[in-house]
Amino acid sequence: MKKTLCAAALAASLSAAGTAAGADFDFSGSFANDNDVLRFNFTLGAPGVVTLFTSSWLGGGFDPIVSVWDGSGNQLAEQDDGFPGGSQVSNGTLFDYGEFDSYLALNLAAGDYLATLTQYDNFSVSTALADGFLRDADPNFTAAFGCSNGRFCEGSLLDSNNNPVEPNRTAAWEFHIVNVDSAQAATVPEPPTLMLLGLSGLFMLGGRYAKPKNGSRYLCGEPSAGSEKISAALHPNNAPARIA
Repeated sequence: MKKTLCAAALAASLSAAGTAAGADFDFSGSFANDNDVLRFNFTLGAPGVVTLFTSSWLGGGFDPIVSVWDGSGNQLAEQDDGFPGGSQVSNGTLFDYGEFDSYLALNLAAGDYLATLTQYDNFSVSTALADGFLRDADPNFTAAFGCSNGRFCEGSLLDSNNNPVEPNRTAAWEFHIVNVDSAQAATVPEPPTLMLLGLSGLFMLGGRYAKPKNGSRYLCGEPSAGSEKISAALHPNNAPARIA
């Protein structure tokens, strides 16, 4: 079964496939603005490993960030890049994902969860969903990274082989949630957080270069191959890790 949900504010076409327990759900569409935030609700009836990944980078889409939250809006994981890339089956189809796509495999308890999809570097402000995202006040923030299109820009990004990445990306995204009982895309985008108006200027960049993979803010490392990519690592203070 396939159904399409329309989010007028995002100009995004969302399609979901899958109806049974332990099913896979595939969504796709296009952002309207650089700082769009898409929400996806999903449910597990029993504990298990849930895989969430994007597959749009290789087709020219923007650099996505996937975050996972529990039913109370507490962050469990946030990931930018699923380096080194690979393939994953969803609904019987093999999807390729690139090194700048996102990939998470989480061992989750039964319950209700939320996933959010944003564009780099629109990370969450904190581990509380209610606090919003860094770029909520700036709908055209990637223009500062630099590209002729002036939106959905990558700037002077280099891949893992030190090759330059095409700076002009598209608004397209593809997102997959594998092995859950149910999943659906919300029809309303994440509302802007007014308190971030003063913060947005702190994150403006003159240009974009290879993304930082070290430092105190992110937990770094290459995911292992196969379905054992469990990315719910914790910092020593038990705060959810941000996986770059």
